[in-house]
Amino acid sequence: MTIRPPITLAPDLNPWERQPNETPHKHGQLVTYRDLGRTRTLTEAAQRLTLAYGHVKNVAAQYRWRERVEAYDRHLDRQYESMWLEERRKAAETDAKILGAAIGKLAQRLTTLNAAELSPGDFIRLMDVAMRHRRVLFGDPTETIAVTGEGSNALAQHFADFAEMSPEQRRARLGELAASVNQRIKAVDGSGDEDETEEG
Repeated sequence: MTIRPPITLAPDLNPWERQPNETPHKHGQLVTYRDLGRTRTLTEAAQRLTLAYGHVKNVAAQYRWRERVEAYDRHLDRQYESMWLEERRKAAETDAKILGAAIGKLAQRLTTLNAAELSPGDFIRLMDVAMRHRRVLFGDPTETIAVTGEGSNALAQHFADFAEMSPEQRRARLGELAASVNQRIKAVDGSGDEDETEEG
């Protein structure tokens, strides 16, 4: 059998689509090979098509099967990635609204909170929960610790500073924390932009 040169793929068509001078029958053979999945082989394709392996190998070379199905696989990967990015975006919006509502409740509670009764341990738990959710929601690293000095880190320094604050200073610091997280929540759901537009 004469081996023919590979076909030229049309620039205005996806590689896995039927190409000019490719009959529906020949394209159907490509589709059979394509639909075998990522572990596809020409041997398996030959079995499915009930054709001799040598013949299938020549047809695959002429019609550039490997190149075309690899392009198809990459296309599916992009579709899958886009789908999950959209699902993650929707989940982040929902989480932002829930976190915003929780922060709002916390901000209301701060007005009646007795800062003198709030221990450093209470502050640590509050800070940890709020900042952990903020890091997850806004895509910040969750495992990185910023070292500010020998044997210490930024979060530990916050705790030490809080322990030395007066009740009034503790209340003010908690208010700043709630306001900061609430502002980030508004930025995610777009409410911050609307406020700026109304003011302008």
